[in-house]
Amino acid sequence: MQVNSPIIYYGSSITEGGCAPRPGTAYTSILSRWLDADYFNYGFSGGAKGELVFAEYIAKHKNISVFVYDYDHNAPTPEHLANTHEPFFKVIREAHPDIPIVMMSRPDFDRDPKDSIERRNIIYQTYINAKKSGDNNVYFVDGMQFFGPVGRSECTIDGCHPNALGFMRMAETLYPLMSHLLRDYR
Repeated sequence: MQVNSPIIYYGSSITEGGCAPRPGTAYTSILSRWLDADYFNYGFSGGAKGELVFAEYIAKHKNISVFVYDYDHNAPTPEHLANTHEPFFKVIREAHPDIPIVMMSRPDFDRDPKDSIERRNIIYQTYINAKKSGDNNVYFVDGMQFFGPVGRSECTIDGCHPNALGFMRMAETLYPLMSHLLRDYR
C-alpha cells in the first residue's frame, strides 16, 4: 500500500545520491521504492549548510510523512553545525508539530573519527533537547552504524561517498525505522 504524503530528505551529496552508479541506487531512492513512498530529495553537493531560508522552504510543504536530515558533511565546521542544526529542526517542527523527524549523522566515520564524533554529538544534542522538551516524534540515527562492522572500506568510492554497496547498507539500516514511522500513513 502506498504512503500518501512524501518523505522529505535534506542533506549533502550523500543524500543527493552523488557517486551512486545510477539514480535508483541512492539510499533515498531505494527506501522510497521499498516503502512505496514518493519523496523530495533536497540533497546538495556542498550546498546544504542548514540555511534557515531552506528550512522555511521545506516547512511550506503542506503534507510530509517524514522529514530526514543529515547535512553535517556540508557544515564547514562543527561550530557552524552547532549554530544551525537545532534552529533548522525548530523551523520544521513549528510548521509540522506531528511529523516524525529523523536526524542522521554521516556514515563515513573512518575518514576523520574525531571530527565525525564531534559532529555526531552536536546532532545528538539536538535530538536530546527535543526529547527533553517533550517531543516524542524525533529519531536519531548514528551514521557509524550504516556501513556495518565488516567491509566498511568497500562501502565508499573515496572514503566518503557511498557506492552501491554503501547506499544499500544505509537503506537496510533505515528501512525498519522508516517502515515503522510510515505505518500510520498507509
